[in-house]
Amino acid sequence: MGGKICGVHVYQLVKTTQCDHSTQYIMTRRHLIATSLYLMLTITGFSILLSSCSKGQGTKPQGEVQELPVRPLVASDFSLDNSYPAVFYGENDAEIHPKVSGLIKKVYIDEGQRVRVGEPLFQLDDVTYRASASQASASLSAAEASLATARLNYKNSQDLLAKNIISQSNFDEVANALKSAEANLEMAKANLISARESLSYCTVTSPVAGVVGAVRYTSGNLVGPETALTQVSSTGLVYVYFSISERQFLALSKGGTSEAELAKNFPPLRLRLADGSIYPEKGIVKGITGVIDRTTGSISLRVDFPNPNGLLRSGGTGTILVPTQTQGAILIPQTSVVEMLHKKFVYTVDKDGKLTFTEITVSPIDDGQNYTVTSGLKAGDQILIAGTTGVKEGDIIKPLTEEAYAKQQEAIKQQMMGTGASAGKH
Repeated sequence: MGGKICGVHVYQLVKTTQCDHSTQYIMTRRHLIATSLYLMLTITGFSILLSSCSKGQGTKPQGEVQELPVRPLVASDFSLDNSYPAVFYGENDAEIHPKVSGLIKKVYIDEGQRVRVGEPLFQLDDVTYRASASQASASLSAAEASLATARLNYKNSQDLLAKNIISQSNFDEVANALKSAEANLEMAKANLISARESLSYCTVTSPVAGVVGAVRYTSGNLVGPETALTQVSSTGLVYVYFSISERQFLALSKGGTSEAELAKNFPPLRLRLADGSIYPEKGIVKGITGVIDRTTGSISLRVDFPNPNGLLRSGGTGTILVPTQTQGAILIPQTSVVEMLHKKFVYTVDKDGKLTFTEITVSPIDDGQNYTVTSGLKAGDQILIAGTTGVKEGDIIKPLTEEAYAKQQEAIKQQMMGTGASAGKH
């Protein structure tokens, strides 16, 4: 009888004769020993294979020291440009609405066209309004004739009353008729003015000089006072609005008390356009909101930029650059900083290359690329510039200068590209 345990045949001992029993026992024992040796060799070989595979996949040998870039810190005076997103508005942004309803008969302007004050933009169908003006003019003529008759009757009634030909009550009736005729005349004049004004509204004109925006309606469209036909922006002076936090505002305002003082404390500001170029004119802070936005905790500021060449357009966007003079400060790249639990840390490196995870505080004002350190570091300290995600507190590294590290990375890149090209050929 036989069985199978873990893939190995084990022969049970059966009792037949004395000779058969001894022979069967010896054969079973030898088979078990051979099978066990085979399994041990197989497992050992598989372990060696896994170990070699792991080494082939790039596992670093134990004790290998990483080569990473380190920067020694110095305190210096510098000007830091703090950048803030901004949006442009014209000095006068007039949304054009017709004052009366009607069909558009003609469009006089095109998008982007410059227009003067009072220049026609749209022409509405004015047949009905011309008829109303004519009717009002006729009513005025009738009122004038009625008034002339009433005045004649009044004069005659005065003579008759003096001669006691008519009673006082009759004279009073004539006098009231004269007043009524005078009132009707004034009403007719007002109706004519209104009718003519409505007729003039059929020609939609520009209230400001500027640039025409998008023309949303063309001939044949029925429009009314609620319809926004287009927008005309006066861009000789452009208002650029940007927002900063209350903390940043207090740091930049230099302790001014009134809005006028706060505006004066800001230096002339520069503007970076959407294409990355710097606008040639400088702007002056002219307005500061007196109320902090409760939702965002920010304060909005208005900077006035002259726009003689019309380069800035209402609705455009850019970046306001606010210069900040810093004396004896330490500047570090934001890429070297590790943020955890709303705190900022860097790895400092001692003379032996040992890393220490160091907490720092920074100025609330930054340019988006660097931090100004206010505590936690001093001149002469060395910090890790790159590779912060692959190290930990207490690790030992081989410090490299930033130039040497850059050359090393470029060499590795070129080598990888060459290896890839060679593999591609095969």
